[in-house]
Amino acid sequence: MNTDYPTQLSKEKLFDWLRHLGDQYQTSFVVSDPKQPDNPLVYVNDEFLRMTGYEREEVIGQNYRILHGSETCAETVKNMETLFENGNPIHKELLSYRKEGTPFWNEAVFHPLCDKHAELMLYVGLPVDVTSRKQTEALFEVQQEIYKGIEKGYALNVLLQKVCDVAESFFQQDTKSSILLLDSNKRLIVAAARSLPESFNKAIHGLEIGINKGSCGTAAFTKQTVIVADIETDPLWTDNKEIALKNNLRACWSIPIMTQDNKVVGIIATYFTKPNKPRDVDIEFMNRLAPLISLAVKYSDHQEEVLKLAYMDADTGIPNRHTFNNELNDLLKEDEPGFVAIIESSEFEHIVDVYGRPAGDELIKQMYQRIQRICKRYDDAIARFSTPAMIVASLIPATEIESCMKRILNIANDPFYIRGEEVFVTMKIGVTPFEGQKVDSEELIRFADTAISNAKKRAGSAISFFTVDQDKEAKRELSIGNQVAHALQKNEFDVHLQPKINLVTGEISSFEALARWNSPELGQVPPSVFIQAAEISGKIRVIEEVVLKKVLTWLQKRKQQGKELLPVAINISTDHFFHPSFVSDLSQAVKDFDVPAQSLRIEITESIGLVDFALAKNIFEQLKLEGFETSVDDFGMGYSSLSYLQQLPFSEIKIDRSFISKIENEGTLAIVRTIVQLADNLNMQSIAEGIETLDQLAILQSIGCKSGQGFYFHKPMPLDEIDKLLDK
Repeated sequence: MNTDYPTQLSKEKLFDWLRHLGDQYQTSFVVSDPKQPDNPLVYVNDEFLRMTGYEREEVIGQNYRILHGSETCAETVKNMETLFENGNPIHKELLSYRKEGTPFWNEAVFHPLCDKHAELMLYVGLPVDVTSRKQTEALFEVQQEIYKGIEKGYALNVLLQKVCDVAESFFQQDTKSSILLLDSNKRLIVAAARSLPESFNKAIHGLEIGINKGSCGTAAFTKQTVIVADIETDPLWTDNKEIALKNNLRACWSIPIMTQDNKVVGIIATYFTKPNKPRDVDIEFMNRLAPLISLAVKYSDHQEEVLKLAYMDADTGIPNRHTFNNELNDLLKEDEPGFVAIIESSEFEHIVDVYGRPAGDELIKQMYQRIQRICKRYDDAIARFSTPAMIVASLIPATEIESCMKRILNIANDPFYIRGEEVFVTMKIGVTPFEGQKVDSEELIRFADTAISNAKKRAGSAISFFTVDQDKEAKRELSIGNQVAHALQKNEFDVHLQPKINLVTGEISSFEALARWNSPELGQVPPSVFIQAAEISGKIRVIEEVVLKKVLTWLQKRKQQGKELLPVAINISTDHFFHPSFVSDLSQAVKDFDVPAQSLRIEITESIGLVDFALAKNIFEQLKLEGFETSVDDFGMGYSSLSYLQQLPFSEIKIDRSFISKIENEGTLAIVRTIVQLADNLNMQSIAEGIETLDQLAILQSIGCKSGQGFYFHKPMPLDEIDKLLDK
């Protein structure tokens, strides 16, 4: 505060006046002289001496830095020195130290006194011990953190860690706090202790309470505060002294956490790296902190069922996706590297089908327990992501993620126990690494979901790391799926027919109908692309119905014109084939178009019998009664079962083009010859797909294959071109 003094008031008289004023002050009052080297204290009152524990002669002539110590904020000190040098007012809070080394929070307020020429004369300081206020602020912060955490559904250990964080910030001095809860077996379980070394936490986890069981075990047993100022010499630590000293823990203050009915629920412990005795204000702070922890524990117990409904999976008791989202957001705030991974058993649905839905829940619980043994950090987030899947997030270096994923994958090496039986499963893992908050939580989850979709395309257990290409592919598939839906609305799908040739006479014997899509936006879309998209989006049956209707319209027109009708094979997907109204819809369609059933041939893949053989056989028999012939497509691709093939009324076996392309190979030729002979023995016609050369044709003719199709004869053609071909 700049004050004009009469010219006759010298600096000496001003100093005398300030000394007289300071002697009357009931709070700390100091004066420093910025004109002397290092701005020394030239006056301190009795209250300042009482607050700091120094004698007057020990501080006079010393800089105010005499109160600073190892934990005093260096940046704040540097800022204060700059303000002193420039003659500016100062108002800072910093950790200071009494003469005996006890820390306290000091609100340092200094005012510059200048003459009428703005020449700096003296500094007046009014330092105040605000430890009690800082304590109240810290307690309020703890209370707010607990309430906010409860509202957000945080796990109890997360809430308790926030309490430890606040306690450490209050005590400073490289303090390390922990909270231990008492279990039903009278053992202390580490609930929050992030700052303490993992080896120390492991050593005390499960410690039985009792006299001479360290500070915490004794405090829990006696229900009394236990202060150990020097672990090395205190008999309470005789059994555990070595592990404490090894981790540079030299003092421990332990406060029991009590309920209203005087039951111990746990302990809050504060460790120091140097021998240390608490002040009354420290004990008061700890004693006021303990009931807040008790409140958190009590509220957690009371709200457990409510929180389970919102934040826990009701069927397994495992954290659900809501909990995971909260915990993942907290992890991202740490601004450290880590990963998000989704883990799923390929056999989940099959286990549910065989044993029931509770068996699927049991599998998830066992997966959760095994993953917990791998992801051991207190802040690792593990939850049930969806009915068959788990989701995990952890903060670990990027270089360790792959090895961690392999360990998770290996949980499937041992059998799971379902209804008393051993069940082996395979695991699919989709994982995306992250670095801090560069990507938000929802995007990370989406990336992991995209990655596991890629893993599901591989056989056996598989790990897939998210890549930008996967994301592009997923978006492309979604876009194609949407485009398929629009294309169906706009009638953009057309039909091409590929002739099947009698290899003996060279004449056209029948056709295969193939869907084609020429999109105004995408151009000519390959069938391999849009058929897969249609299967994923559930539109494949609609596309097949469009093909069927166009084929029937074409056949009807030729019949009305009195032209020759040759059979047309329609590819039918598994979902369509097993649809309850498939046979009745097909029969009604040929009646509506007045086309004979013999003009249609139903073509399905050989895997159809593996889905539900009994139902498939019944549908084939219904088709036969209605007059429809059937053909098995892509024969020899790995799903064949001769035992059911001979029981189903197929009229054709189509030999996959992959065999025809390699028919010059002796081994492949032997397979094709066997298929042709098999068809003859079962009174079925063999049709070779993908004939492209004269040599392939000659070989097929030599082994008795009587029908085929391929570019050597004709490419798939629009219906009007087929009319011209037939009408020559």
